Amino acid sequence: MLGVALLLGLGAWRGGVCAEADSYPEAAVKAVFLYRFAEYVQWPAEALTAQKFTIAVLGADEVAARLGELLPKHPILGLSAQVKRITDVRQIDSAQTLYIGRNYHGNLHALIAALGDRPVLVVSDAEGGLEAGSAVNFVLSNQHVRFEISTAAASRAGLKISAELLAVATHIKADYLPHAACGATFFADAHQAGCLTRVSRR
Repeated sequence: MLGVALLLGLGAWRGGVCAEADSYPEAAVKAVFLYRFAEYVQWPAEALTAQKFTIAVLGADEVAARLGELLPKHPILGLSAQVKRITDVRQIDSAQTLYIGRNYHGNLHALIAALGDRPVLVVSDAEGGLEAGSAVNFVLSNQHVRFEISTAAASRAGLKISAELLAVATHIKADYLPHAACGATFFADAHQAGCLTRVSRR
């Protein structure tokens, strides 16, 4: 698990991936992302009342195994953290994050819809993941792990994604009005530099 430990020490994001993460196994990179995403989300108080921060994993045994090694030693938002492998969304209980991996072959849209407006950060790993309703979706670009974000899906769950995380997403799906200062769709409360970065990627 040394590789993941090294990843945790890398503070800079680059195009949706830590600066040196590309040299590590894909499952390890995704596990670290799932761990770190929580720091860049504004959670409603009700989401953090449990004694533990739980990342539920469906259809991704290797990522779950990496999280199982990582989380016991790394709290999330002041809570001890754990991974929970599930086979059905009804088993999610009080988990704050749900990761749906590539080995899930069911109806992704129906699965996410079953969560309703619960304050759960849904992260998928599928083509069309954002369209199916996930807030974050992993993508591979030139064999490198990147991610795209749906702020609309996050808002439906009562979550707000930070401008810092939005700035490194490869794509943002949102339902907001253009910001005059940027000349492109952009959150008014985000940083101007982040706006220009994201516009350049569209």
